[in-house]
Amino acid sequence: MNRREFLLATLASGLVPGLGCGTGTDAGIELPSSESAGIDLTGLIRLARFAQISDTHVVDTESPARFAQAQFITRGAWRPWEAYATQIVDGMIRTVNRIHASGRPVDFLLHTGDGCDNTQSNELGWLLGILDGASINPLSGPDDRPESARPAPTMDPYAPFPAAGLYRTGVHGELPSIPWYALSGNHDSFALGTLPFFDQLFGGRIAPLPLPRRPGLLLPVVLDPTASTAYGNVTPNDPGPPCILEIPHYIQPNPNRAFFNKPDFVKAMFNTVTGPAGHGMSDPNGPTWYSVSPAPGLRLIGLDTADPALKLPTFIYSEGAISAAQADFLRTELAAARDRNEVVIVATHHPSDSLQPTLGSALTPEAFRSLLNEHANVVLHVCGHTHRNRVTDRGGYLEIETCSTIDLPQEGRLIEVYRNDQTGETAVTYEMFSHIDDVLPPLGDDPLRDLRAAAMAIAAADPGASIRQKLYDESGSDPKGRQVDRAAVKRMR
Repeated sequence: MNRREFLLATLASGLVPGLGCGTGTDAGIELPSSESAGIDLTGLIRLARFAQISDTHVVDTESPARFAQAQFITRGAWRPWEAYATQIVDGMIRTVNRIHASGRPVDFLLHTGDGCDNTQSNELGWLLGILDGASINPLSGPDDRPESARPAPTMDPYAPFPAAGLYRTGVHGELPSIPWYALSGNHDSFALGTLPFFDQLFGGRIAPLPLPRRPGLLLPVVLDPTASTAYGNVTPNDPGPPCILEIPHYIQPNPNRAFFNKPDFVKAMFNTVTGPAGHGMSDPNGPTWYSVSPAPGLRLIGLDTADPALKLPTFIYSEGAISAAQADFLRTELAAARDRNEVVIVATHHPSDSLQPTLGSALTPEAFRSLLNEHANVVLHVCGHTHRNRVTDRGGYLEIETCSTIDLPQEGRLIEVYRNDQTGETAVTYEMFSHIDDVLPPLGDDPLRDLRAAAMAIAAADPGASIRQKLYDESGSDPKGRQVDRAAVKRMR
């Protein structure tokens, strides 16, 4: 059978019970079995079932380096529901745990980048704390609301809360722990996901803004997350959006907000209670790309596509680039996986369309796809960045873009990979899940479920959501995607 041929059943519009977005009639639509879909999986053995989440954008709402006024330019600079980011990620982890405990064990979780919103150390600490099951305080400054104006803690996005943490043996039950793997995205690499920052002579890091000789009376000249002045910052009592031109004013500085760089990111991956150590990265002093075997017969190659050849002050670096060193690494690892007879998943933050030679990418979109297609054992390229669900047949493998947890539809993806060891034939299944799914049996208390539902409702009512979507899709089509973008069973060859 030609690799481009799919013995495919595109599933009706729904999801596995308990994995649907929402409740009631939107949740509980059962996927047809492979037999009823005309798919013969005889002889195929599941290599792995894994959960993918992406673009969580854990955000420090009070940071003086946010520049929320830019929401007039880019919708991602400020969202009416952004304060709920930490609780939404916690809800996604809770759903993964419930899937794991429901009789569908999850072999690993993959976060495909933009874990943080503004490359700040406290944002990274919150993200890792959520996965570790720590107590999370989502405020980096004072709560300026009168006590009488604060809602109950279970409905207050600014209130501290205990995160559930990704499933660990002895903490959540006696099932095996779920390991997780991380990638770096542009929002984990650049201020606001676009602007490079630089070390200062006497310590600290700042991101210069265009026209640095400006007096800085109404707009900042640099972005400095540890500064004691801010231009229209967001607070619990004044959640925004701020006016585009504001005179700077004093705020309480916080050194924990400092920008983190690539070495800091790697070292942080070795300082968690969840495993594995490094979350894919092999050396605390090593690179942000890796090759691991998360399950027997399976190879996961994680690349850092926020890796331009050169960083120039005020230049825009939102799109993807793969360095020459990574391109050589990818070629070597693909060949080695072929020799080991391993099925390969390549994971990046950016989709292949986003690779930009103008940023110094050693691989163009076409060259990247051609390289993957040279290896018949590559079945998936898994990515994020566009905040939408899209699945594309690239000729010999599937490129799966999965949406953001912060923007609608606020979902993750469950993916299964199958192989016939005798024939080499492979199959892939995928479906979506959300942070408010409540059909599966609960795993411990979930006191913030109503709060997360409120965040989803605010996002659904926001007219700017469609504006942001059109940045990536001129038709403005629903980021939830087509039926085939959301759930399918695909036999590969």
